[in-house]
Amino acid sequence: MSHTYTTTTPNLMSDALERAYAHAILTESQPLSLKKGLRTVGRALSRSAKFVGRVVTEVLNAQAEARARNMLHNRSPW
Repeated sequence: MSHTYTTTTPNLMSDALERAYAHAILTESQPLSLKKGLRTVGRALSRSAKFVGRVVTEVLNAQAEARARNMLHNRSPW
């Protein structure tokens, strides 16, 4: 008994959309620049690092506040 499995990869873009995208890339008035690309990637990495830093700081502050509240609660005479 032989089983044949066929998988089809869905087209992500229609032919017309792919042609339009290729045309837009090829007729770009400014040439692609490695320097501009690296600058864009650098900015994105910088923004994401700042965001992660803010989130980590908020989490650490929230944990410190929770510990402080817990210590106040634990030291109560009741």
